[in-house]
Amino acid sequence: MASDYQVSARKWRPQTFEEVIGQRHVATTLINAVSRGKVAQAYLFSGIRGVGKTTMARLLAKALNCATPQGASPCNQCDSCREITEGRSVDVVEIDGASNTGVDDVRELREKVKYLPLRGKLKIYIIDEVHMLSNAAFNALLKTLEEPPLHLVFIFATTESHKIPATILSRCQHFVFRRISRQEIIAQLQRVADERKVRFAERGLVLIAKAAEGSMRDALSLLDQAISYGGQEVSEEDLFTLLGRMGEARFHSLVRAIHDRNASAALGLAREIADQGYDLRQFLADWLEHLRHLIVARNVEGAEAWIDLPKEEIDEIRAEAALFTDEELQRLFSLFARLQGEIRTAPHPHLLFEVALMKGISLAHLQPVEKILERLETLGGGGSPAPPVNVVPSKVPEKGAPASPSIQRAQEVPRPASSPTPSDKKKVWLQVISEIKEKRPSLGSFLEQGTLLEITEQRVKIGYSESFLIPLIQKEENQKLMSALFKTHFQREMALELVDLHGAAVSSPPSGKDTTQHLPTPHPFVQEALRVLGGEVIETKQGKIF
Repeated sequence: MASDYQVSARKWRPQTFEEVIGQRHVATTLINAVSRGKVAQAYLFSGIRGVGKTTMARLLAKALNCATPQGASPCNQCDSCREITEGRSVDVVEIDGASNTGVDDVRELREKVKYLPLRGKLKIYIIDEVHMLSNAAFNALLKTLEEPPLHLVFIFATTESHKIPATILSRCQHFVFRRISRQEIIAQLQRVADERKVRFAERGLVLIAKAAEGSMRDALSLLDQAISYGGQEVSEEDLFTLLGRMGEARFHSLVRAIHDRNASAALGLAREIADQGYDLRQFLADWLEHLRHLIVARNVEGAEAWIDLPKEEIDEIRAEAALFTDEELQRLFSLFARLQGEIRTAPHPHLLFEVALMKGISLAHLQPVEKILERLETLGGGGSPAPPVNVVPSKVPEKGAPASPSIQRAQEVPRPASSPTPSDKKKVWLQVISEIKEKRPSLGSFLEQGTLLEITEQRVKIGYSESFLIPLIQKEENQKLMSALFKTHFQREMALELVDLHGAAVSSPPSGKDTTQHLPTPHPFVQEALRVLGGEVIETKQGKIF
């Protein structure tokens, strides 16, 4: 009959301390307290839903009132244990804090706690969701908690311990219940499935454990749903449909689409998410976890310890991670992490997602500026040195003027060999950033996010892919600090030029006026090529780059 059916979460509720999964630190402490007779007057169990708070409270109540305890564990055979298990014990009272929030409820409770237990050794009150009590109710409870009757024990349970007043916390022994690991959840789900003779696909239980997010009760509830949906044979597709999630194959396809610059395939995935009604926020959470796995697989040896997936899945993730550099993966992760926050208030989140996919394809293949400059330096150093250029004076000196001053001026022109090398300048620049970070950490962080393009005798040029940082750096107080440090470290006045790598250059305010007309500023890469190879811009034509 239907009335005889029990959900798995109730049927498999632990009946001894040893059966509690994932909370060994709590169980051990309580066992020692009971066996040594050092039981506190009040306990507070906090943690997320479904990790064993109420179960542990009932086990403690049974252990304290058990007629024939097995060490510190309840026997589960005596009348007291059976009554507590069935929820009909007169000496163990469970109260829902959410529906008894007022001060009058607590005053009534204060009157009841004075009465001695009828059958057991102690009177035990278990108050679930205790954070729902009002401040007045908490205040009414203070005196009873501080000096309770000898026959009384309070056990509080809550999912939000930060809402409980400090005066209450200080009167309780506080135990924090941890999220249960996926491996522990999977092992328990396998035991339940075996007992019910249900076969799951190879990664079926992994998907349920992942969706449970550390809650054993949620995992067992999802297991019941999956069995009701798929019967005695539950496939991965059944679980993806039930959980409203996309399969891992979609993430692998998206990684390939980004690597192959296949915008059509990426947009096809975005359309599938919208058309089939998948939760975009859930997809982004799963996608970020996948990117995190790629970063870990690329940077950590023994990634199995840090990626909670089967070995076959980790091998596939390693193969995908090898397609990208560390910088590319980090740029992708940052892009979609920002998107996750933006879509919460966006009226059309799917449009943001589609544009982010296009941007992700571009970012994943963006060549680092340092590599381009290195190639330009290599090209420039491979040729023969350019012949010296004689500078012809534009004016003829007046008659009678001595010739020696002009010769002296020519000799005063600094030789290229005496200029600091690029590596020396870069070291000085790093020293400048280090000192700026000490004096103004935010500015130092902004400068670190840029790419050093060039350091000449008169200026420092930095490129930014995120243009919103440029006006922050150009604030007056930042300019003054940087000018002073430039003069100190470079021993001369230096200008700072900030370049939007996706647009035009944005220079710092000039110190003087320049009425000379110039051609449009070339792209930073073109400027570096001109500097290394020698040359000048004669004409600029507008055209499309892509």
